[in-house]
Amino acid sequence: MTDLEFILNKLEDNGFKSYIVGGYLRDKYLNKSSSDVDIATLARPSEIKEIFKDLKIIDIGKKFGTIKVIKNSKEFEITTFRSDMDYKDMRHPDKIKFSNSIYEDLKRRDFTINAMAYRKKELIDPFGGLSDINDKVIRAVGDANERIKEDYLRALRAIRFAAVLDFSLDEDLFNAIRQLNQNISYISKERINVELSKILTSKKPKMAIELLRKTGLLKKLLPEVDDMYGFDQHSSFHDYDLYTHSLKVLENTKEDLITRIAALFHDTGKIETFFIDERGEGRFFGHQELSSKLAQRRLRKLKFSKDLINRSSVLISRHMDNTNDYTRKSIRKLIRRVGDKDIYRLLDLQKADILATNHNDLSNIYKAYELIESLKDDELSTKKNFLKINGHELIKIGYQEGKEIGKLLEELNNMVLDERIENDKKTLLKYAKDKLN
Repeated sequence: MTDLEFILNKLEDNGFKSYIVGGYLRDKYLNKSSSDVDIATLARPSEIKEIFKDLKIIDIGKKFGTIKVIKNSKEFEITTFRSDMDYKDMRHPDKIKFSNSIYEDLKRRDFTINAMAYRKKELIDPFGGLSDINDKVIRAVGDANERIKEDYLRALRAIRFAAVLDFSLDEDLFNAIRQLNQNISYISKERINVELSKILTSKKPKMAIELLRKTGLLKKLLPEVDDMYGFDQHSSFHDYDLYTHSLKVLENTKEDLITRIAALFHDTGKIETFFIDERGEGRFFGHQELSSKLAQRRLRKLKFSKDLINRSSVLISRHMDNTNDYTRKSIRKLIRRVGDKDIYRLLDLQKADILATNHNDLSNIYKAYELIESLKDDELSTKKNFLKINGHELIKIGYQEGKEIGKLLEELNNMVLDERIENDKKTLLKYAKDKLN
């Protein structure tokens, strides 16, 4: 007997009809594995707690009728049949009413593919969820406008499901999202952050960003990205407008949030820095630095972590470094600037950027990979403090404690990295003494 069967049997043996519902059931019909199991039951929260009193229980939402039961480290969210009341804040139901009907429970759900139930080898599918799975379509349960008005986060969830599952949006649902797009202002930045992160790391991020644009949500959530739409770069390197190019870069990167955020924002600064040179070519001097600042500002507003903001913005600011031939010295410096893990993210971004232009020569990128491999045991690349001298030794030879020492150590750092001086204690001290004298 599986743990799931054990949980279901315990509920049924106590006289409570219980059904597998939600994502676990949806994924089963999509032939996908799923670890999260949702169960809908006739049992009330207090009865669920009594039935499973010998197991670990977490009361994650007694107000909403949800009790989490843990067996053999597996989590089962068990929720009493519900019928929601009014959604006055366009996010949470004003109050919950428990129900005795699985149909009442299913009809309050968001999309048909999530509104199926399974009990004793019988599928309960009153809204055609299985048919929509087969047709690869995201459709609202009942009236699309009503479902979106109840909880506007469903607009982002619909687009996220489309991107993750490679489904299309039902026309009524698409229109409801577009007509009510101003309601996104009612949703917390934290919840938007979660959905955008899942969208960007999905299999079809390009499709999702396009859906956001066509429904008017991109302008409200990521206006810097929306502004790139239709912007002619006037460049012989680019067949595509700025927006299309950026989406192709996004599509060409790995399913990694830091890299994909960098891909989406990497050229946002081009609009403000654009000018046409004497040959009629579009130029964008310093766009990478401005793009980095635009990304930081937007990501802060969307409550992304400081670490993610810092790392993605560094990738954006360095994405043009490959326009110069990589050398051992330049790669060493780059590793120190972006980190030994994010250097691979940067190369992934640069490779994707090149592939989205008319210039498909990746030889400099491959050269960078070889140089990184050759520097794996190089202390100048891997150690934070690699200088063979420190401030105490400079004080011993006559330097005064303070800013002067910091400036000299920084100068020596750069000289060693540029291979203008050996990282040898005697050599470094001699240079310091000569400078002091």
